[in-house]
Amino acid sequence: MSEEPINEVIDFYNKYSVFRLNELLPIIIKHLEFELKKNGIPARVAGRVKNPASLKEKLTNWSKNPKKKANISSPEPTLKLVGDLCAVRVMTYTERDRSKVQNLVEKMFKSPDGIRNFGAEVKEVSDLRIKDDIENHYRATHMQICLKDEHIRKEENKPLTSDSCELQITSMLSHVWNEIEHDTKYKTKTGQLSKEEKLAINSLGLLTQTGDHIIRSLLSARDIRHKKEDDSKQIEDDLFINENELSDFLQNHFGEKIGPAKINYSQGNGSLLKVLEAIDWNHPKDIKTHFSPKILIDARARTNRIKSAQKREGRIKSLIKTDSCDIFFVAICIIDFDKAKMAIEHTQSKHRLSVILKAFVDP
Repeated sequence: MSEEPINEVIDFYNKYSVFRLNELLPIIIKHLEFELKKNGIPARVAGRVKNPASLKEKLTNWSKNPKKKANISSPEPTLKLVGDLCAVRVMTYTERDRSKVQNLVEKMFKSPDGIRNFGAEVKEVSDLRIKDDIENHYRATHMQICLKDEHIRKEENKPLTSDSCELQITSMLSHVWNEIEHDTKYKTKTGQLSKEEKLAINSLGLLTQTGDHIIRSLLSARDIRHKKEDDSKQIEDDLFINENELSDFLQNHFGEKIGPAKINYSQGNGSLLKVLEAIDWNHPKDIKTHFSPKILIDARARTNRIKSAQKREGRIKSLIKTDSCDIFFVAICIIDFDKAKMAIEHTQSKHRLSVILKAFVDP
């Protein structure tokens, strides 16, 4: 076959196809990146429009193949048979996300006219490709996709919806293997790989399978760490911000009475919050865990005894208040006296609380 038909196709491609495909490519990439992120699928997207020189090389190879030689005719029919004039590759972190991407793509785009089910082909199980070639480690799903009308704004080129794009879905590790294998095989001057090159490429392919397991383990460990961090952040966010927030919680959780009498949760709430922060009990779950109804009733009885002893001594200042948050400080003394003592050492209202702590020892 002469070069004339091929040159006509290349000229047509340069004049009427390249500019349109360069408009198509970023639209496809933009929608893919958006939907991948939206659906929580970690991946990278890259694409290219076929270089005219690469197209000419491909058509020249066709012309030398008896079965494909007939594909070369007038420009438009010939170009329709070249499926990868526009090509996009989605590189997932792991192999298991390949099917997720395929399902997503089938919802996002439409199948080109004359092609059923996007012409989807899983390369590693294809009879035409590598099913029985144990040294070919390329793992990918290839599809043909077209934009839907909704992807095109009014001011954009409507014919873009009839242009087909080859979509390759593969893992990052398979992508690396494929690029190295392709460059090594097709850039050799002799056309034959050495034994050492074949061995190295095969070893690298086997490593991609091991690497996929490592990445899956790494992502799983990362997810567990993120969950722990989120849980810790949630706990941190739930800490009492101020004494009023503490009072509101105590009121809602314990009610207006502790024992037979009412309690004013706003009185002494500032001192109590400082104590709780000092002993790291300043979270609602800590209140629920440590201050049982029985402890608080015991603390109220102990508070009454302390107040009676203070009155007998004629004390006026630093008098304990039986209807205030002082009850909770006395409860802390009952639960863990060393913690209560440590809290006094770290709070600024040392004098009053120190008196209550001392009175607790010998009311």
